[in-house]
Amino acid sequence: MTGSEMADLIRPAKQARSRLTRDRLLAAGRKLLNQGAFEATSIGDIADVADCSVGAFYQRFADKEAFFAAVVETVLADIAADARQFATAELLSKAAVELVLAECITFWILTFRRHRGFIRTLMKKTLHVEEAWTPFREMGRVAVEPFVGLLAAKCGQTHSNSFRYRARAGFQIVIGVTLNASLHRTVLLNLDSDELLSWASEILRHCLFDELPPALLAYGSGTRDRPRTLRRQPVARRSSAQ
Repeated sequence: MTGSEMADLIRPAKQARSRLTRDRLLAAGRKLLNQGAFEATSIGDIADVADCSVGAFYQRFADKEAFFAAVVETVLADIAADARQFATAELLSKAAVELVLAECITFWILTFRRHRGFIRTLMKKTLHVEEAWTPFREMGRVAVEPFVGLLAAKCGQTHSNSFRYRARAGFQIVIGVTLNASLHRTVLLNLDSDELLSWASEILRHCLFDELPPALLAYGSGTRDRPRTLRRQPVARRSSAQ
């Protein structure tokens, strides 16, 4: 066997070990993110949790910020994949609309509970680096769409832009409330409470099915995509004689 042939046999094994090490580092990062300890964690700590050397870390990531971005990307990709799988499950396709709506809300709140440390760390990161929120915003848009499509199909509104707008607005409100509950231990609508599940379901149901003011519905009709800027009315000046 020639040296080049031997190298061809060895290279895949090295690549496999390299991927395994990278996966261990990312898993360590996910664990530390979910514990909320990432900012105070050194690269040495990450390497220890991953059971590898600091040198192995730097062979795969330029620095801690690059590592953070890679960890965030993997977590958000998993959330989006879970959302697509859940929303396209055969069981939901056969369920009643009200049950599907409740199950959609339950999925998102359970997801936030499962990743609360990660989300909390990411939100704190955005206080210093606004761009850190961009991947989460994009994930939210992509991951919500399967639920919007599911509900639209259930309600016979597949081609209704207005219905889809109402669904997206409803999910945006629900996710905003849930984000706040992830960051703070709120008195009302606590992340671990059934109260949050009930209220979030009702918010989405209201956005989808209740009669809304025409001014709100106009935004989803395509005739007015952006809200108009509110202008302060000029204050009448008093004359010097007053």
